[in-house]
Amino acid sequence: MKQNQTITYKFSKYLILIIIGSNLLVAVFLYWIMRDNAMKQAENLRQNLMDSNLTMMQQYFDDVDNIADAVIYNRDIIRFMRNNQDTASDMALLRGIESQQYFSRPDLKVSFYKTGNWSGKYSIEDEERPITVPDYRYTDWYQEIIWTSEKKVLIENTDDHVSDFVQSCVYKIEDLYSPNVVGYLKIDIDMNYLKERFLHSFSKIAGATILDSEGSVLFYDKMRIRIPEDMLDEREGGTLDTKKYMVTYGTSKSTEWHLCLASSKEEILRNQNKMIPILGLILFSILTVTALISNKFFTVITVNFKRLVKGMEQVKSGDLTAQVQPDTKDEISILIQEFNDMMLRIDSLVKRVESEQLLVKEAEIKALQQQINPHFIYNIMETIMGLASEGMDEEVIKVSKCLSVMLRYNTRFENVTVIKNELEQIKNYVTVIKIRFEDRFEVFYDVDEECLQCRILKFTLQPLLENAVSHGLSETYSGGMLRIRIKKEDDKVCIMIFDNGTGIRKEELNELNKRLKETGEHPLEYIEQYKSLGILNVHLRSKLYYGEGYSIEIFSKEGKGTCIVIKIPFLCDQPEEGKENNVQSDDC
Repeated sequence: MKQNQTITYKFSKYLILIIIGSNLLVAVFLYWIMRDNAMKQAENLRQNLMDSNLTMMQQYFDDVDNIADAVIYNRDIIRFMRNNQDTASDMALLRGIESQQYFSRPDLKVSFYKTGNWSGKYSIEDEERPITVPDYRYTDWYQEIIWTSEKKVLIENTDDHVSDFVQSCVYKIEDLYSPNVVGYLKIDIDMNYLKERFLHSFSKIAGATILDSEGSVLFYDKMRIRIPEDMLDEREGGTLDTKKYMVTYGTSKSTEWHLCLASSKEEILRNQNKMIPILGLILFSILTVTALISNKFFTVITVNFKRLVKGMEQVKSGDLTAQVQPDTKDEISILIQEFNDMMLRIDSLVKRVESEQLLVKEAEIKALQQQINPHFIYNIMETIMGLASEGMDEEVIKVSKCLSVMLRYNTRFENVTVIKNELEQIKNYVTVIKIRFEDRFEVFYDVDEECLQCRILKFTLQPLLENAVSHGLSETYSGGMLRIRIKKEDDKVCIMIFDNGTGIRKEELNELNKRLKETGEHPLEYIEQYKSLGILNVHLRSKLYYGEGYSIEIFSKEGKGTCIVIKIPFLCDQPEEGKENNVQSDDC
């Protein structure tokens, strides 16, 4: 058994817990702010490095393009490429250009290829004549450049003779007086030189990697970084958060190479983690001060709290009319006043709930009593008398048996049945009504077997069918049709009743839907208004019973017919012995 504790003790305990919780939240909040700032600083560092290196990469390849432009637009070079014969002066000119680039840019290797001379390469390696090579039309770079409209391509060099040059820029040399390509300029790039230019700036991060346009690693510093291909394809740059690293990547527009920079989360958060002991010390100091002043602080409110506890004890004993008078005017007196107001509202609410429950029960009983429609019984009796006067004994017997079964079903004091019993009641009703109306319409059934044992409110289907016959088919003398369809849809049972009668005018249909909506929102307020059989009666009882699990829709077109669709929860009962044939079918 728990020991009694003073109000002061309880409030002190809860105050300390609140202070602990609030300060922990503040500490966590501050920690995450600092963590976020550290992450942003690291990201800014990576982004700045990336921007500078991408700019450097862009400038590097712009320089290569400038060198290429100075060559491929040179009239002497174009003339040399057009000539079939290689003269000494042309070779001297070519070697001069190649030598200039060879000595000024040791990271670049320049070579020329004439269109038509498919097995010759002009390079500084041989100053007298072109170097004999295999037919360059079968090389990757040639196949790449002839299928592009661009003036250059950047490809990986797979030539075994220049294995140190892993990337190549190939440019078209076009004739000045025609769009014909007279040759190609191939500049091989020493990636080791480019790598040295990059790596000097990567000392402050965990690792850097440069990938080509296909995602293959060109070179890396400290660690290899891989970016998913779908992320590289979707956007030019971004950030990838892994378990240990934050990775920022960007793409060079000129080369489509991807620069990836990684920062270690552990390194980033090392300084922030040093703040945890300081935050703990601050929290401990706050708790110590709170414990010293809490007892004195709460003594000023104990009087009113005792009165409040006394009032609560009265409520606990069942007195919902209990009221508490505060001793002093302070914040607790406001709480006491709220308590008094709350008890008044609770007492009123309890009385209201009790009255509403009585209304619901009364509504259910009234709805049950309203199902035996005297007019329907009178009409059946008149039908029996008419058949008897004409000597139609078999029809009299058939109608009388059906009426007997229907009355037995109607008078059984139960509010819920299963769809199977409702269907049998409908079939009995259809048998009687078809004899009465001399077979002016046909009825078709489309019912899922699994729905037969589903629970349904009694007298749900018959009022809807009566409505279809009395309003929809009342002026139909031949060719009438009623269709009853019951299907399971997910966790619902969909019941559809369709007739091809006169339909409902648009204004009347709108008014009917409006009344259905009003009764669905406030069913208890409409119990007394809809006592008679019909759609609103079924709607009201179903809304009271199923709540939000029930819905109804009415579709109609004047002169075409009406369709009523009801959906109820699929609540299935197992058939019990002796209850499967509670209602006889239309063979009665």
